[in-house]
Amino acid sequence: MTTRKPKVVHVDYEEKMSLDHAVQFLESIVTKLKDEKSFTLTHGGKAHHIAPSSQVELEVKVEEQNGKHKLELELEWLEGAENKWLHIE
Repeated sequence: MTTRKPKVVHVDYEEKMSLDHAVQFLESIVTKLKDEKSFTLTHGGKAHHIAPSSQVELEVKVEEQNGKHKLELELEWLEGAENKWLHIE
C-alpha cells in the first residue's frame, strides 16, 4: 500500500481589496505565465516560484450561499508533466 504524503500549504492568503486591484493582481499572474511560463509569489518573507507544466487542469467553480457569491479559479498540474502527444519525427 502506497502512503500519501500530507498536503503542504505554502501560501494561504486572503485580503479585502477593490475589484480593480484584484483584476490587476490576476492580470500580472497571467502576463507572467504568458511571457515567462512562471512567476514568483512572495509572502511572509518567503518566495515561492510557481512554474506549471505545459499541461494543466483548469477548474472553475461558482458558488452562492445566503447572498454571498464566490468564484474559484484553480490550476493544477503534476511536476514534470509535459506534453506527451503522439508525434512522428
